[in-house]
Amino acid sequence: MQPTSSSHRTEARLWTYMTVSHTELRALLAQLLDAMAANARGDIATLWNELDHGLLTHMEAEERFVLPRFAHVDGAEARGLVREHGQIREELLELGVAVDLHHLRFERSEHFGQLLLAHAAREERLLYRWADEQLGPDAIETVRTRVFAGRRP
Repeated sequence: MQPTSSSHRTEARLWTYMTVSHTELRALLAQLLDAMAANARGDIATLWNELDHGLLTHMEAEERFVLPRFAHVDGAEARGLVREHGQIREELLELGVAVDLHHLRFERSEHFGQLLLAHAAREERLLYRWADEQLGPDAIETVRTRVFAGRRP
């Protein structure tokens, strides 16, 4: 039996995929903070690299496949999300240098976590719900594939 368009859309919800990605990124950040509290330098570098890669991949997929279409509906909100992506990238760069130099501070990492949480809440509240209604299943699958790079949520 072939799935109908509506049943396919139910299976391919961008909101689900992206909130799973947010959850995974939050878990990586929590593990990073735990490693910092334990002064586990080897774990810190590994976890940082995973977090950095995950965040950059996640944002690139949004910027390439979701935000350009969303900008036609709500340009100010789309620009705001892109600006926040810029802030996150700046923080990633600065914190990445601190990791390399073994000078990453717990408080700064916690602040970064708060920035990520606020940004994720903003995306989940509006962008992903809009995308589920407006993007087709193929576009949603493309985003999922990019974000999870071989992993299935």
